[in-house]
Amino acid sequence: MYYNRTLCNEFSRLLEPNGELRWLFNYVKGRCDLDFLIGKSGNKQWISVYRGLSRILTIKPVYKKPSKIKIDAANAYKELAPNIYGAKDLPYNFKDELDKLISIVEENEKFDRYYKNKKEGFYQNELSRRYGMFGLEDDEFVIVDKEAVIGYTDTAEKDKVYGKVQEGYKELQTAISDWNAKEYGQKLDEKSIGNELDFLALDKEGNILLIEYKHGTNTSGIYLSPLQIGMYYELFNGFPKEELHDSVNAMLKQKQEMGLINPNWKIPKIKGIIPVLIISDYNDKSSSKDKYHNILEFVREKKSNEFLSKIRTYNYTTQGGLEQW
Repeated sequence: MYYNRTLCNEFSRLLEPNGELRWLFNYVKGRCDLDFLIGKSGNKQWISVYRGLSRILTIKPVYKKPSKIKIDAANAYKELAPNIYGAKDLPYNFKDELDKLISIVEENEKFDRYYKNKKEGFYQNELSRRYGMFGLEDDEFVIVDKEAVIGYTDTAEKDKVYGKVQEGYKELQTAISDWNAKEYGQKLDEKSIGNELDFLALDKEGNILLIEYKHGTNTSGIYLSPLQIGMYYELFNGFPKEELHDSVNAMLKQKQEMGLINPNWKIPKIKGIIPVLIISDYNDKSSSKDKYHNILEFVREKKSNEFLSKIRTYNYTTQGGLEQW
């Protein structure tokens, strides 16, 4: 098992002040519809630019030459901007080409739907920017990682660790269907439980926050979220504590050097892990809150009274703040 998504120094410096890609940092920061996702998995590392849930481009270091870059994306985007993707001698500053690409994306409903609809992608983007590059030095927390995943050395280890935990939650899905299929759905065990945590954050008290985000219109996603959050909580609690703390600290410090986290935010000594659910645009007339609590109590009866006992739930407001849900 491993969880360390810090970039190698030579690659990360490209985005830092005076780096060859600093213009891209300023470009993304200046547009409310864009955000970064940086990370590493095994020998792969990347700097991605997202618009809502859409990954517009991913910058990768050339093999064994981390100061040189290549750019990739989904095939649909490659067709829109062939001068950016796959170019062998791409200059570090490709702002004009990026301007053209985003103009096309904004005008095309096919590419704009995961941001313009102002649902999950829109608010994830806002939340990430607010507690990332626009974070304040006295904020309650900072977002350290997006789409966070624990890595495994091979399939056998993944099956042994992740597979075992996932199977337990699949059994809970079946039990919920057997309990009340009319209210909560039939054959829930066929419904996938994602393996990517929306956000990993750190609060100023030293708690690692495992954040799952849901839009208010995603009724079933909200009331079934205890299963998803519970699985992440179990996986991260099973990770070697010292290694996890070191990785989170390293990622946070690197993002401060880049400007993706406020450099004046004081890093506390890491203590524990707290599960978090954040919802935006919640409709008070929705039944999802009652069902959420019913599912939580059902799972506690099946697993333990301590299941997600420390969970925090928030509504993310249009003013960019968090209030108790």
